[in-house]
Amino acid sequence: MPTTFEVALSGGETLKGYFWSSGEPKKNLVILTGMNEYALRYNDLASFFNKKGINVYVLDAFGQGLNAKSVEEQEQWPLDGFSKNVDAANVLVNKIKKDNKLPVCLMGHSMGSFMAQSYVERYPHTVERVILCGSNGPALAKMKMGYALSKLIVHKSNWNKPSKFLSNMGLGAYTKAVKPRKTDLDWLSYNEENVKKYIADPYCGHQDTQGFWREFLKGMSHLYEKKMLKKLSPQEKIFIVAGDADPVGGSGKGPTALLKMYQKYGVKDVSLKIYPHMRHEIHNETGREVVYDDLQKFLLA
Repeated sequence: MPTTFEVALSGGETLKGYFWSSGEPKKNLVILTGMNEYALRYNDLASFFNKKGINVYVLDAFGQGLNAKSVEEQEQWPLDGFSKNVDAANVLVNKIKKDNKLPVCLMGHSMGSFMAQSYVERYPHTVERVILCGSNGPALAKMKMGYALSKLIVHKSNWNKPSKFLSNMGLGAYTKAVKPRKTDLDWLSYNEENVKKYIADPYCGHQDTQGFWREFLKGMSHLYEKKMLKKLSPQEKIFIVAGDADPVGGSGKGPTALLKMYQKYGVKDVSLKIYPHMRHEIHNETGREVVYDDLQKFLLA
């Protein structure tokens, strides 16, 4: 069974997560989770990595998993929540390096993949390898427009209240991308059992708050600015993975654009793999063993 850990930020906040220990570790891996989920959903993947000699730390974001005091308090983010989540990942990486001296890698899925993109801009070449899973490429104008809209809608009095409008704006297209569909969450994966478990889990799929959307869009609005991209280290080793039917990445178009963006800004060791007949959660799909194997080969290369 995994154990819990805590990360203390300079502003006084504390974020928690789960640690899966390998008996004879060769490397460490920090995983940043997707939106509306939590660290324990990575138990199977973490257990697989453990067998390959990789310690795994999965950090829950603000308002998710261990960082939500109750089901009702999920998706509550503080001011600058996006950047603070990224800062927490860096604090964790530095702590791991100090504790066991082994190389540290970073993986982000979905929302976590955008945080990982921000991480390599703000903390270049501090991790050995980076996996971006279920991600998308540059869309600066769209993100700035979304953030500008959120600033008009979100204020102190509604900060922690659910935002149906912003949630539909941010996620509604993914639901509509699957036709015909049995549920509005079929876009997560072809694996119906995975979708059923997600729907039945009270700590998955919670309505995002107004404050969450404002801070998420704020973080995204800076992600593809030239001044940030110029901070990228050409030494980064990045592996982009996605399903060919993942609406988050426009069925492969977004990850391909992301690959080209990194190449344009001088990252020499960046690669992409698109998996056939897989949607958003490729690590939970039928046939995920192929994904698992590719990821461990990249991490241990």
